[in-house]
Amino acid sequence: MNKVKSFILSKNTLSDIITFKISKNLFFLFFSIFLLLFNYSSKAQFRASVVTVDITPSSPKMLLGYSARQSTGVHDRIYHRIIALDDGVKQFFLVSSDICVISPSEYDHVALLLQKKLGIDPVNFWWSLTHTHSAPEVGVPGLPAVFMGERYKHEVDKEYTSMVEQKLIDGITEARSKLEPARLGVGWGFSQANINRRAVDVDGKASLGLNPDGEVDRRIGLIRLDKANGSPLALIANYAIHGTVYGAANLEISGDAPGIVSSYVEQKTGVPLLFINGAAGNIAPIYSVTQSPYSSKENELRQFRVLLGDKILEANKNILSTTDSVSLFTGSLNIETPRKANLGWSEDLAKYTRTTSMGVNMVKLPARFLKINENIAIWSLPVELFCEISNEIRERSPFPFTFYYGYTNGWLGYLPTAKAWENGGYEVETVSPYTPAVEQDLKESVLGYLQGEMKSIPIAKIDTTSKPKLVQTETDGTIRLTSQNGKPIGPNIKYMPDWTAYGWFTAADRVEWEVDVEVAGEYHAQLVWSVSDEESGKQFILEAGNQKLIGTIIPSGSWETFKTKNVGAIKLNAGRQKIIFKSNKPFYKGALLDFRQIKLRIVKKS
Repeated sequence: MNKVKSFILSKNTLSDIITFKISKNLFFLFFSIFLLLFNYSSKAQFRASVVTVDITPSSPKMLLGYSARQSTGVHDRIYHRIIALDDGVKQFFLVSSDICVISPSEYDHVALLLQKKLGIDPVNFWWSLTHTHSAPEVGVPGLPAVFMGERYKHEVDKEYTSMVEQKLIDGITEARSKLEPARLGVGWGFSQANINRRAVDVDGKASLGLNPDGEVDRRIGLIRLDKANGSPLALIANYAIHGTVYGAANLEISGDAPGIVSSYVEQKTGVPLLFINGAAGNIAPIYSVTQSPYSSKENELRQFRVLLGDKILEANKNILSTTDSVSLFTGSLNIETPRKANLGWSEDLAKYTRTTSMGVNMVKLPARFLKINENIAIWSLPVELFCEISNEIRERSPFPFTFYYGYTNGWLGYLPTAKAWENGGYEVETVSPYTPAVEQDLKESVLGYLQGEMKSIPIAKIDTTSKPKLVQTETDGTIRLTSQNGKPIGPNIKYMPDWTAYGWFTAADRVEWEVDVEVAGEYHAQLVWSVSDEESGKQFILEAGNQKLIGTIIPSGSWETFKTKNVGAIKLNAGRQKIIFKSNKPFYKGALLDFRQIKLRIVKKS
């Protein structure tokens, strides 16, 4: 009551006219009404919307996929399909476009425009492509010009590129304006519409063909959005398949199998379907490469309505429940891996590479993550990923619904398995900028993020303050020291809820955890951090009693890009103890890092 009285008196002093006399009962009545209104207004309401925008050109265009060729007509129209999600705190935008590939620099250009015009953080804008090989080129070629320079002798179509960009921005603007109360459901489906395309001959050499014994991913990951009254709003179907039913001889613009399937499902359901391609680097449609003598390509394309379209409809029927309680979390991770020796690089992709002090050229591969509630994890890359890698990550993920969105936010080549290098072939020898080390680098980073950062932070605690608590050993023996369960100590260190990390971390600051260690032994430490190139190079120390681990903070790419890496080992005694993370040496300018997490995994029991 004292605060209320002082407020009233200050108002009287300012006005010098009105005298307030509020009885105790009347005050509590107004106060109760205020609380009711506040609780009602602050309750987050999940909203969603969907917009479809036609991007079919009205004149002949150079088609991407296969060799350079110009379109002569339109077989079926192509689109941007856009979904907006809003959990009351965060807005997220997913775009599926009937385009083959774009350079990451094209994505960056549009993302910057969206950030300037609409205030959308790029981490909350994903631009995924269906990978049809019968759609026009968009923007500069990027990395494909390094692989196949002879193909790109013609000028960039700036007019069509500008139209595609503007329609995407207009579509997102419209989607934001149409947000309405919604519900979300999730489920799995299955379709045998695809097949491994790495045909291996007796000499062990791989070539483009059909390999019925090869690894494949036939799961359909389905997300359904309903209106508040339960009527359908939109579908998001995730399936791995190359858009190559139409071959190089086709000169008509088409969405190929993804486009035909989307249109068919939309006719059946009455709502838009966003087709999101998966790990299709070594996966083709079952009618591909060769043409059956008994049917035309037109008939083969139409059959995907049954082979895949009906399977999406069946999966949709099996989603029996939806929820209007939805929370979203987005994150990013820059994965560094060696670049293929003697390979050039495109000028527009300077931010996606660097050279180490030892002269090794690296690729900086941007991964994005979306967590929906506690059971859905979606991760994406701008590559053509081999399905074995996404299959393994899905099986090892702690989330029951783990989806991989490929061809998202650009194209940085094919990303094969380490074993694929033994067989060679087009995907390895011609269109990949990587080395056999990329599979391990990718899996270690993505699984570390899924199993650590995304799993360890309850969705309800995202965008809140840190809350130090006793850290317990998990069932698998892992100990997670996060920014949320640690105690910050020092004059400068601050918790950054948008990044779930401690920033402004100087030599005078530290983080402490109270930890209950169940098993004594040697633990490997995996650090999740970000730091700019300029501020990197400082030493950290992790202390547990008289045990110490000292390491160096290497660059992550930027303050906004978090990196995951094993940084060494430390011995821990059993029992309750204090663990401290801080700078190992004094420094007088800048910061140590932005700290997100250390995961301690036991490797040897004492």
